[in-house]
Amino acid sequence: MGGSRFSSELVRSSTDLVILALLRDRPMYGYEILVSLSDRGNGEFEFKQGTLYPLLYRLEREDWIRAKWETPASGKKRKVYSVTPEGTKVHEARVAQWHRFTQAVNSLLKDCNHE
Repeated sequence: MGGSRFSSELVRSSTDLVILALLRDRPMYGYEILVSLSDRGNGEFEFKQGTLYPLLYRLEREDWIRAKWETPASGKKRKVYSVTPEGTKVHEARVAQWHRFTQAVNSLLKDCNHE
């Protein structure tokens, strides 16, 4: 294994959680999400547009996020994504689940002297 990036399996299993977390912070358009993922994830979450947009469309179909077109002062129309009330519930449940999971893994690793 090795390298500084997370395995694709770890990233894939946490994408819904991190996208919902970002959008709970504030509504964002696609490119802004990509930059935020990279910046706030210390460069560990590198998504390509071809990966992000299908994920956003799926979250929209699940009714966890909502998209609307906006035209900012710059004049270029763009889609802005925000979390729905259902997405907020899902996010809160997943955060609680994530904390229980990471505590269990950390406990196991500590008990196995692999810390």
